[in-house]
Amino acid sequence: MILFRYTKIYGAEYVSHLDVLRHLGRTFTRAGIKVGYSQGYHPHKLIYMSAPIGVGMKSLSEYCVVDTTESAETFKEKFNEYSPKGIKCLGAWETPKKVGVASDIVKAKYRIKGIKEFSIGEVLDKKSFIITDREGQEKDVRDLIYSVKREGEDLICVLGFGNGLRAEKFAAALKEKFGGGDIDITKEEALIADGTPFENILKNIWL
Repeated sequence: MILFRYTKIYGAEYVSHLDVLRHLGRTFTRAGIKVGYSQGYHPHKLIYMSAPIGVGMKSLSEYCVVDTTESAETFKEKFNEYSPKGIKCLGAWETPKKVGVASDIVKAKYRIKGIKEFSIGEVLDKKSFIITDREGQEKDVRDLIYSVKREGEDLICVLGFGNGLRAEKFAAALKEKFGGGDIDITKEEALIADGTPFENILKNIWL
């Protein structure tokens, strides 16, 4: 099996999660990357993707596991030859078994542009931080805000991922509270529970 990290940029951020899955399958076919199939009446390629991000959010840190016997080096070379500009493999690793791309990524680091400057303590020193979720309900997500800092005009935030806090909702709440213009969000790293990049999980498999 291969675990690989890929991008969603240059317009690919507007492609839905399901359509990216279809694209990956077609890319493997064009590249001649042989992929294992499930059993049963409706076999499908064994491709396992990390949890979806919001349409329109750029990412440098999407992950996928694919059942293939390709080496990591040839996989990356073949994939990038046949994939479009916005979806490129940044790294590939061989793994003896499927890893939890949907379950073990519990945090993410984001770069958020477009929020006016404010005191970071207005977020981190508070006991609560309320957002409005997709159902229109107010929700306290303070426990899922791990860090917020300024880097030039940008905000660098580590937030919970796949567990009730969407970066676009967090950014919208900041804009409503502190002001800002057009919001631009890039997911720069997918992280496991200890705050390290997701591919570090392979160290536990190989030990």
